[in-house]
Amino acid sequence: MIGQLEFGEEDKKDALRRVWNLCLTLLETKVPVVTFQSFIRPIQPLQYEQDNITLGVASAYARDWLQRNATNAIRSALEFHLDTVGLQVVFIVTARDAQRASDPNRPPRPTQHELPLDDEVFPEEDILPPTKLIVSPVPTLAPKPNKSTATGRTGRKTDSRSAQLEGLPIPSLPLNDKYHFETFLVGRSNRLAHAGSMQVAANPGEIYNPLFLYGGPGLGKTHLLQAVAHTIRKNRPEARIAYVSGEYFAQHYISALREHDTETFRKQYRMVDVWVVDDIQFIAGKEHTKEEFFHTFNALYQSGKQIIFASDRSPRELNTMDERLRSRFQSGLIADIGAPDLETRIAILQKCRQRENANIPDEVLTYIASAIQSNIRALEGALTKLLAYSSIMNTPVHAELAQEVLSEYFIEKPVPSRRVTIGEIVNRVSELFGITREAILGPGRNKDVSQARQIAIYLCREILPELNTTSTGVAFGGRDHATVVYACQKVKAMRSIDPELDALITRLYREFVG
Repeated sequence: MIGQLEFGEEDKKDALRRVWNLCLTLLETKVPVVTFQSFIRPIQPLQYEQDNITLGVASAYARDWLQRNATNAIRSALEFHLDTVGLQVVFIVTARDAQRASDPNRPPRPTQHELPLDDEVFPEEDILPPTKLIVSPVPTLAPKPNKSTATGRTGRKTDSRSAQLEGLPIPSLPLNDKYHFETFLVGRSNRLAHAGSMQVAANPGEIYNPLFLYGGPGLGKTHLLQAVAHTIRKNRPEARIAYVSGEYFAQHYISALREHDTETFRKQYRMVDVWVVDDIQFIAGKEHTKEEFFHTFNALYQSGKQIIFASDRSPRELNTMDERLRSRFQSGLIADIGAPDLETRIAILQKCRQRENANIPDEVLTYIASAIQSNIRALEGALTKLLAYSSIMNTPVHAELAQEVLSEYFIEKPVPSRRVTIGEIVNRVSELFGITREAILGPGRNKDVSQARQIAIYLCREILPELNTTSTGVAFGGRDHATVVYACQKVKAMRSIDPELDALITRLYREFVG
């Protein structure tokens, strides 16, 4: 690891911006999507002087919320990427116009309707408190000029439906403006998924319905989902598009149950024209949510509305999902997205180089592409980290710098000499920390239990690489993907600043691996 970083006077602000972009990548894995979009992403890095970092926010409410609930997570991310400790993070309210000027590419924020969420949907008490869902207002639809809208039974139905829709918000997450078909690189591993998505975008509700994309994290599923939504929105501005995640849908449904307003919930979803659901595996263990999801699917499918899903597993592997749902998933086009080949990985990095207008030798791109083979997000993150270090240290990018900065991505891990089980790891952590096995696997949320659980999750992921985040979460009491990712990121960050904890985890690791 390179020593503590220092900013040069000339590009201090630009360097801080690059480091903050790295922090966003890390923080995005720690918190629910809605919280990240509502509170974390709008933050603007303003100043880094000595050990003080000043961050700009748009309102006093956002400032107070971040100070109460996210200071530690943000400080940890900054200290991790700056390779330092003892930072002080200060939030100040800046004018919206000033924030817009500092980020001219940010789209205008839509009018928002907010729905409260239930505490139980968040992975850990020390990650985030309850937050609020954001849903965009539905556009008013102009009826088509035909005879039926003026008189007769059909006309009355159209008018009635328009009246029902007026003012009713679409439950939707914001779309990332970077995710278009033009920015998606096609290779052998994703050709079918790309072609199917293009067809659906051109003919929603008429072909490949439902469309089901699956593959590992960071391979482009979300990119394709949002590219479809962007294209339909451009070609058919009147279309009602609901882009949500499985977690979002579950949270929204819990909120509707608590507020005794499930009727409005059902109208919101069943009147959309395009339903896009990312990470549907998150609803697999939620019985009531699965039932509502099933009925929503049926209502939209029978009405000829376009349905698009994405998951980290194929429908056949969604074992905890209702068989009725799995059979319906298989009634349309199922397309997997595999890891990109070397040529595609190099092309992705070349596109990133062009976008950043950076001077990076081809040999460096080939080195990164050869070392990172399974995750596009990690590929782009490695390049971003390399550019940030180059800017901060005021040195050109070359092969030696790439090897030094990115070595943590490519450490070869020894294979255990015998088969190790999750139960063995949990039992050893339980014994060492004095926390019962039941508490580690259960719902307990106090600090000591959370730390022991996070270390056990981290060790499982390090020692048993064949486990994916979903299966790890299931083993630890049915926790979700975000909880597992957060636990690993937090333990990794703590190891870098706590030598005693680092030594303890190293000892535990060697007990199993040797």
